[in-house]
Amino acid sequence: MIDQIEKDYSIYYPVDVVNLTLSLISLFLCGLILIILIQMRKDRKKMGWVLIGISLIMCGQTFQLVLETSDERYMIHAAFARMCYALVAPVFTLYFIETEQESGEKWDHRFWLMVQFLIAVLVGATAILGEFGFFTGLAFLFQYVVGIVMLLMSSKSIKASMSFVIGEIFPIGAAIGEMTYEEIDVVGFGITMLYMVVFFSYQLETDREILQSQAELSEKRVSLLMEQIHPHFIYNSLQQIALLSDEDAKAVKPAILNFSGYLRRKFQALTGDSMIPFEEEMEHVDMYIELADILPSRKFVVEKDLQVTDFKLPPLTLQPLVENAIQYGIGMSEEGDRIRIRSFTEGGYIKIQVIDDGHGKKTRLPTQKAYKSVGTENVRTRLKLLCNGELSIRKLEQGTEAEIRIPEG
Repeated sequence: MIDQIEKDYSIYYPVDVVNLTLSLISLFLCGLILIILIQMRKDRKKMGWVLIGISLIMCGQTFQLVLETSDERYMIHAAFARMCYALVAPVFTLYFIETEQESGEKWDHRFWLMVQFLIAVLVGATAILGEFGFFTGLAFLFQYVVGIVMLLMSSKSIKASMSFVIGEIFPIGAAIGEMTYEEIDVVGFGITMLYMVVFFSYQLETDREILQSQAELSEKRVSLLMEQIHPHFIYNSLQQIALLSDEDAKAVKPAILNFSGYLRRKFQALTGDSMIPFEEEMEHVDMYIELADILPSRKFVVEKDLQVTDFKLPPLTLQPLVENAIQYGIGMSEEGDRIRIRSFTEGGYIKIQVIDDGHGKKTRLPTQKAYKSVGTENVRTRLKLLCNGELSIRKLEQGTEAEIRIPEG
């Protein structure tokens, strides 16, 4: 197992140069993908399998470089390189399984994973026994032919699997080359090219989805505007300001200015895609609270516990939740009169909570349910598209808790 590999340098020197060159290229390409992976913050579970695969390729290429550049060439270096390469296919299978599960497809992956691991064990056994060339090349060929069969039999369409199939051609070609000419050692390069094709195809698909999401966001902008600016609230505000002119003339001008500022911020927020400071969103919330306070409805108290304020969030994410708490929380309850707004950090997230002590799980009218669901779905959409945030609504026995979660950093 640890015997030296005897070679005639006068015959194999050109092949050695090819092997060495391709190994260096592979290491460079793997390093490039590795840098991109480290900078990425999404799809960490799926990209984790890519990271493991790239690490195995780099380990194999390192052993191969030692084999190609050392004066004394030991079989153990070649064996370790082959074993690293053999483990890449099962890891790649796990990556593919993750892409299937993300799209909600039910696919029996256990069989394919078991086959790939068994072939990897076979490659490792032949490498330990020193059977290089045809037999290991045949094992690698079978490994990636199985991969193509797996792709074609999965729930993905041929078009969706095309990048996977094209990428598989490289390790298959490298395996055939090793079976044909024993001194060719390009399996590592072939597997690297597979990862290059699949990884950058994934990047292109991700960019396409981002552009599509931005287009959808633009298309929804007008409907969001109409849905978020509740017509009844505008009508009621204007009517109440008109009544206020008979009761307290001095309070009319501040009320009109407040109403104008509220509408202006509403339009500015819905016609822009950028994040805004939390303090700016809170100013919008305060304007709404002042307007809601002059309407002839039940009086309420707003408590604030803002432990963190130095962050940004999508516009019109907090104000609609406060509006729901006032309109459909305490507004539909004869007992509740308190709304609490909190902001704090926990578990790597910035959390903003709006808690009321209103109706909670009590039944609401269908129109109220419909409007409230539209508002919360709009908030969910903006959070997801603009900052990968989340919104959760929890019904309590006495009141409702709405919570926004935004990743820190």
